[in-house]
Amino acid sequence: MKQFNLIALLIFLAGVVSVFTLDTPTTREIQGKVMSLFSPFIHSSAAIEQTVTGVAAPPLDPKQLKRELDEMRVQVERLRIIQHKYNQINEENAKLLKLIEFKQASPFKLIAAKVIRRESSTWWNSLIIDKGSLDGIGTDSPVITSVGLVGKTSILAPHMARVILLTDEMCSVSARIEGTLDKGILYGERAALDIKPDLRLRFLNLNAAIPAGSAVYSTGEGGVFPKDLLLGRVKRFENKEITGEAIVEPAVDFSALEHVFIIEMQRTTPETPVPDAATAKESTPP
Repeated sequence: MKQFNLIALLIFLAGVVSVFTLDTPTTREIQGKVMSLFSPFIHSSAAIEQTVTGVAAPPLDPKQLKRELDEMRVQVERLRIIQHKYNQINEENAKLLKLIEFKQASPFKLIAAKVIRRESSTWWNSLIIDKGSLDGIGTDSPVITSVGLVGKTSILAPHMARVILLTDEMCSVSARIEGTLDKGILYGERAALDIKPDLRLRFLNLNAAIPAGSAVYSTGEGGVFPKDLLLGRVKRFENKEITGEAIVEPAVDFSALEHVFIIEMQRTTPETPVPDAATAKESTPP
């Protein structure tokens, strides 16, 4: 009897093994039924395992979490600073590229300069640039930007110069109004620090018909400023006692000047006389 039971047990185990190893439609059906039968026990054991794992996990340290949060905040702030510097560099590169393109396209021989000093008391009158007499700049050299006329140089040092702005009373320019025959002299005017000054184009025809928005350019007369530099645009026309006067808004934003160009003055050198053939023959030793 015992031998029979052993043989039956072996036959049963062989059947179980064949059911879970053989890949036939019949065995797959039996495997599915067995899995369905034991599925409640499988789910229960998985839940118990997850619960035990959660209980066994170490508790979170509030101090450690705070330190990690502070470190993350520091990293975020560093990234913001880096992003800000990156944006500044991109803006500066874009400005410099425009300056280079303007210098290359300009019909004048230009010297690039940077504004290095401005004083609140003379904000609308003058500024200091980082180029001077040893850099090829002379007194009364025109100073421009890609937008229009800034002013002219005055006091020079070897590598610095003071620039009188177009908005100063001492800087006057012979000017014309685009699309008309009207000409006059453009002057700056004194203004408070917080008020952007206008320019005044004086000695115009009393009955001149000048529409607002008309461009005002230099005429080139007087020998200081070249012709056709943009000075500004007419805001309105006023009738005075004898002549007419146009109020002009400057083309250049004088409150935001960082880089300027100086039109290099033409230097003339005395020509060395070239001796003619007869003179050269007489001076030749025998």
